[in-house]
Amino acid sequence: MTNFGAPAHNAALGNAAGMMVIAAGAVGLANAIGDGLNAAKEVRYQARYNDALETAINHASQMEAMARSALELLAALESENHSLRAACRQRQQVIDILKRRT
Repeated sequence: MTNFGAPAHNAALGNAAGMMVIAAGAVGLANAIGDGLNAAKEVRYQARYNDALETAINHASQMEAMARSALELLAALESENHSLRAACRQRQQVIDILKRRT
């Protein structure tokens, strides 16, 4: 259909280039907003990762301290066990000597 010089048609054709520029700008703005949101998401992820890593390192340090304490306690218990076994041997020797006397 021909427009026969309709002013609205001429205005629309005259503004087409400007509208394309505005549309391209809108697409660019949308992409920039998306990139910004992705960057913010990445920053939050890295912060959570670093917090979790720091928590894990602290927990490992606590477990190491607990393991060292457990080993020290185990060494003390082994020493006490050795002393008790020696005392039991001595007592059994005394019992054996007293049995032989009667």
